[in-house]
Amino acid sequence: MAEFSVCSDEEVITGRGKKVIVDGEEIALFKLDGTIYAISNMCPHQKFQKMHEGMIENGVITCPMHGWAYDVRTGVSTNASGKLKIFTAEVKRGKVIIQIDSPVQ
Repeated sequence: MAEFSVCSDEEVITGRGKKVIVDGEEIALFKLDGTIYAISNMCPHQKFQKMHEGMIENGVITCPMHGWAYDVRTGVSTNASGKLKIFTAEVKRGKVIIQIDSPVQ
C-alpha cells in the first residue's frame, strides 16, 4: 500500500472541497467534524470530475453538474444509484495522507 502526502490539514476547509491528484487520479477531499474524507472526484453518473465543487451538507456531497448526491463517508448515493470510490485518508503531523493502492469499496 502506497501512501501519498497531498496537502496540509489546514488546506482542507470545512464546507468546501479540495481537489488533489494522486498517481494520476483526481481525488476530492472534504473535512467533516474534523475528519478528512477522500472520494473519487468523478461522479459515476456522467463521469464529470467536479465533485470537489459540489455543495456539502450533513456529510452529503451533491454533484454540481446534475445533482446526484453521495455520502462522503461511504460513497453511497443518497438520491440515485451508483457509488463513489472512497480512499483511506488520515492526518499525520499536520499532513493529509492518502492510501491509493487499496481503495476502500
